[in-house]
Amino acid sequence: MNGSPPGFRGFGTRSSSETKVPIGVRRDTYVNATPWGGDGKDKANTSGTAASQDSAVHSLFEHKCPTNMCPARWSKHASDAPEQAELGAEMSLKSIVQRFTHDRATGWQMSSFSVNCPLMRDFLGKALENYQDLNPALAFWTFDVPFKPLVHRWKNIQRMHQEMQDSGDEEVELAKKEAVNNLFRFLQPRITPLVHDVFEVKKTGNVAWDMLWQIFPPNELGVQPGTCTAALAREVEFVEWNGSKCGIATENVAILKYKGHRSIDSLPVYPLSFRPDSNLKKKEAMARGLRFQQLRGCRYMNYEGIMIPIPGNHEETTVSGRVMVDAYAYYQVNKMVKPNLKDLGYTDSSGPETSDSESNDDASCPETLATSSDAEPEPAVAARPGYPSRARHRFQELVELSKEHCLLVSPWMIGFDLTQKKWGRFQIDSLSDIEWNDKAFDTLVLPGGEKELAWDFVESKAKSDEGVDDFVPGKGRGIIILMFGPPGVGKTYTAEAVAEKARVPLYVMSAGMLGASPETVESTLTRVLELCRLWNAMLLLDEADVFLGARQGNTLAKNELSRVDLFLPYRDLDANARKQVWNNFFDHFGRNKFEITGEELDRLSELALNGREIKNLIKSAQLLSARKGSKVVAELLYMLAENRVAALKMLGDHNAKDM
Repeated sequence: MNGSPPGFRGFGTRSSSETKVPIGVRRDTYVNATPWGGDGKDKANTSGTAASQDSAVHSLFEHKCPTNMCPARWSKHASDAPEQAELGAEMSLKSIVQRFTHDRATGWQMSSFSVNCPLMRDFLGKALENYQDLNPALAFWTFDVPFKPLVHRWKNIQRMHQEMQDSGDEEVELAKKEAVNNLFRFLQPRITPLVHDVFEVKKTGNVAWDMLWQIFPPNELGVQPGTCTAALAREVEFVEWNGSKCGIATENVAILKYKGHRSIDSLPVYPLSFRPDSNLKKKEAMARGLRFQQLRGCRYMNYEGIMIPIPGNHEETTVSGRVMVDAYAYYQVNKMVKPNLKDLGYTDSSGPETSDSESNDDASCPETLATSSDAEPEPAVAARPGYPSRARHRFQELVELSKEHCLLVSPWMIGFDLTQKKWGRFQIDSLSDIEWNDKAFDTLVLPGGEKELAWDFVESKAKSDEGVDDFVPGKGRGIIILMFGPPGVGKTYTAEAVAEKARVPLYVMSAGMLGASPETVESTLTRVLELCRLWNAMLLLDEADVFLGARQGNTLAKNELSRVDLFLPYRDLDANARKQVWNNFFDHFGRNKFEITGEELDRLSELALNGREIKNLIKSAQLLSARKGSKVVAELLYMLAENRVAALKMLGDHNAKDM
């Protein structure tokens, strides 16, 4: 509407019942009339201009309804613009202006109101300060039904009004008090019923769909027990880590429209203030936020819980074992673009206010809290002194999070399951520090001094400086140890024990996991080696002879073997070695579960078994004994061992005949 001042949209629309039309005025004409009656010979002026020079003459213009759904109305202006300007100028002098619209079903209903009084505006501006996406000045101090900002801040308005009434400060002018009192008297009957609805929701725990907006003020922290798609969208914000920095991520959670009332805790997201244990959840969220800070960068952790594979269809899988928490490696190795995050941008003292209810929960997992300075990168692995990280060129901003941001962290961290060799999201609450098995290396059974040789080689290589590097920069920093020999004699266990003692991750993969085609093998191996570099990890390539032999027609060529730094030959275990292996497993599973004499142990050690077979025999014997509730005896172990040896001999003879 051209010519209407700010904040006065819709003025000038009047019903026909409000217009007094003089008797004798004809439609579609402009009529001159005098109080003296005249001779009736004046011609109608149809030019649309007020041509009369007699100040006693007034002009009316007919304005028909564009839709012909309502009667025509008369105005003293030929167009809307002057009328709107006149009406706007008149209304701008009023402190509060209401607007009403008419509906046949409901009659006249207020649709909005504007506040023009500067004293009232000043009061409301302070009461609505930092309300998300609201600038009353830009909205011309106009508030539309259902007055959401006023409902959400009604407690604040009440408090400020009461403080003004109780204040004895003479600086609070009487005019200001009177203006605020008038504003409060106007707002109270219109806002209180809506606020009362929120109290009823808290009292009953049920909410109607069209009342949901009342319980979701901006910056409200809420519980998110699930996901849903449809109708009322709630945009929630939380603190996320993309491998390089922390920032604000957003997620749209939709609430499907429903009839009647629903329990609040059945909604896909709801305010934490509606939970009786809200204070406890805040404490849990704060602890999670501090843990979140520690897990940024790269961390080698133990995990017991569910994992959501990425990329994937969000089907949960159970993980029990060691994982690498490292979002940077996920995006780097998979050549994926990191998600954009909004800057944190504010601290406790300068950030937008947070409602009394603070939290956003996550699905079947830990509950998240969400609202609606450069630091040196941390080492890739918390290694022991003397074991520098090989993960170079990480660009990470590890700034300290504010208390508010700690409340808002995501409950998930991106990581890699070293058992399943899969990327996924892991729950922060299910991650724990690794309990290193220092006995693993001590119980390793190798002939001669080969065990110490393997460790000394790894230790000295790890401590070596850049001067030991290859002629080509970046080449030759790794070490290759070739362990060869019959199965079950400790090759894999050697790698596990050395990695455990070195406090570094162990990436185990078989040759079959590399793929068949040269392109696949190269791509897979490149990706795995890059991960090992980033994590300062050891790579155990099991059955390497299969892979290397396939490249050279089942013959290990000299140029392949020349890459090996250390050869460790393994032979079948002798009786003394087998006895030590038996003892190690008895200690591992608990000696109180076994009833075996020294002579019986010597007899068992005479059986030609490898370490893997001994472990399997003990596990089988424990299962059988558990059913009877008795200890494992030597007779049972010996029977199982003899059966195994006999079966393997029969299978070997059978295979020999087939050949």
